[in-house]
Amino acid sequence: MLKEIKEQPEILKKISQEYVIDGKLFSWNAPKKGKIIITGMGSSLFAAYPAYLRLMDYGYPVVWIDASELLHYGLNSIKKEDTLISISQSGESFEVVEVIKRYPNFNRIIGFTAQTRSTMGGLCSETIDILSGTEESITSTKAYTATLALLNLMSLSWIYAQNEISGLRSLLDQLADEIEEVIENSESWCNDLLDELNIIQPSHHKVIIARGPALSSAWHGNLCFSECTKELFAVFSAGQFRHGPYELAVNPLLAIILSLHGKTQKLTSSLAQELIQKEAQVLLIGEKEFSPPGKKQRFKFLPIQCSDEYFAPMVAIVYLQIIAYYTAIRKGIEPGTAQIVSKMTLKE
Repeated sequence: MLKEIKEQPEILKKISQEYVIDGKLFSWNAPKKGKIIITGMGSSLFAAYPAYLRLMDYGYPVVWIDASELLHYGLNSIKKEDTLISISQSGESFEVVEVIKRYPNFNRIIGFTAQTRSTMGGLCSETIDILSGTEESITSTKAYTATLALLNLMSLSWIYAQNEISGLRSLLDQLADEIEEVIENSESWCNDLLDELNIIQPSHHKVIIARGPALSSAWHGNLCFSECTKELFAVFSAGQFRHGPYELAVNPLLAIILSLHGKTQKLTSSLAQELIQKEAQVLLIGEKEFSPPGKKQRFKFLPIQCSDEYFAPMVAIVYLQIIAYYTAIRKGIEPGTAQIVSKMTLKE
């Protein structure tokens, strides 16, 4: 698992070199009519959330839906003129493949996968290689990051003219450098963090809170903890947390809060300030400058430099992957292994 975490900067550079070249992004023509349905399972679905928000914000008729739900509750809503974006790292995820098989009359099916010769790859009208290669760890790391990057690139190619996204190579290279810096000396900073916060020790409640595109990494972060460390976090949007779950703070609470640059960063940071005042343990990931109120012994901070709110979740998830990895080691669990689930889910 650690090897695959460390491969992520190089994969981002590979994506930059392979796809952000003259005209390449713009071969992915935007839909001319119909709606866009984005579907996948687990980390593949989560990775598409930033692109979904961007497309929705720009007026595209877009749906983001769990493939197992679409399979039983949404196929009748799909029309021939719609575009289906199907995502599966292995290209064999049962529900994703079945959605395509049961409704084959699409004009356009775009598949994102690391295995272009897979079952899904053979069923799609366009198949895009996410360039992450094979993952051996049960816990997805590089496939999630690569998928998030490529779905972002696709959404940008549909929204902007070619001359307006000329800086994307520089952005991806900067992200690769920042992730490499996070990974460097990670054993030291992560073990210091685990010494100070009760991520391993029993707690009444453990939550991951985010908002906007950062929710993608909150959901996937919980998946990393569930698979890798057998620890469960509840995931809330910062807005939804105020509508009831805030009451959890009357008990000992551990909150990992992703406060990334963007439209709602101030709102998320404000919630972090309040939870610190209520003596919750808080790990804040994101904001470059943050001054916690009152006592600081229950507070830890991990910075993110990227100021693009749709790409910054890739840095946030690397922090969470590393924390999950070293938490598993402390618990005596071999990171990236599983006793029940398998890498590919081939039945419902």
